[in-house]
Amino acid sequence: MGEWILEVENLWKHFGGLTAVSGYELKLPRGAIYGLIGPNGAGKTTVFNLISGVLKPSRGKIFFKGRDITHLRPDAIAALGLTRTFQNLRLFPSLTVEENLKVAAHVHARCGFVPTLFCAPFFFREEKAIERKVDAMLERFGMREFRKELATNLPYGLQRKLDIARALMTEPELILLDEPSAGMNTKEAEDLARLVVEMKRDLSLTMVIVEHRMSFVMGLAEVIQVLDYGSIIAVGTPEEIRRNPRVIEAYLGTGDLVA
Repeated sequence: MGEWILEVENLWKHFGGLTAVSGYELKLPRGAIYGLIGPNGAGKTTVFNLISGVLKPSRGKIFFKGRDITHLRPDAIAALGLTRTFQNLRLFPSLTVEENLKVAAHVHARCGFVPTLFCAPFFFREEKAIERKVDAMLERFGMREFRKELATNLPYGLQRKLDIARALMTEPELILLDEPSAGMNTKEAEDLARLVVEMKRDLSLTMVIVEHRMSFVMGLAEVIQVLDYGSIIAVGTPEEIRRNPRVIEAYLGTGDLVA
């Protein structure tokens, strides 16, 4: 398992009589950007929920950096270096941009209740380090002027960027991006794509991207998996996926594949 940062083996998820994911497999090399696409209801977000611990599989195994994480809690998985964003934003709307980032950073905080209560020097050093991380993240995402703004008051495109920035505050090695360009205009999506490339390069990240905007994912991903009705129907380079008859059939009538 050493050469793969993530291995998913024969993953299934049943909801009553409905099979949402059937026999899903993935071997993800370090430093790669993979795409996961498919029509609405294909099971893409369910796969992300299973990998990140939000849902537990009906059967199958998930290994991260060689460790079995199949039944770990989401917070324990995040602490190991695997994090994700959500298709439906889950920011803390009543907290500021800065506070949203700080909350995420505390997944690695070592200062417990007693040192915090008595204002131990280590607590202050740790908080200063988090402040520096917040400064750097706001600079990277071009959001310094919004530092004290409530998350709920941000334009939707900036809320999307904040969601990604917050995920990065957990210092991940692998990040699952669920519809990162949703709700963005073309210019915002292009800017985000450039930012994704920079993040991968500067932070040595591995990424899996679920995305409906085909131009976005086709321009970033080295390998793309296609799901339909919970099963993998194709794997290949963006150009191979564009020309795959089964993929064209799955998307027939949506217009998404050529967008």
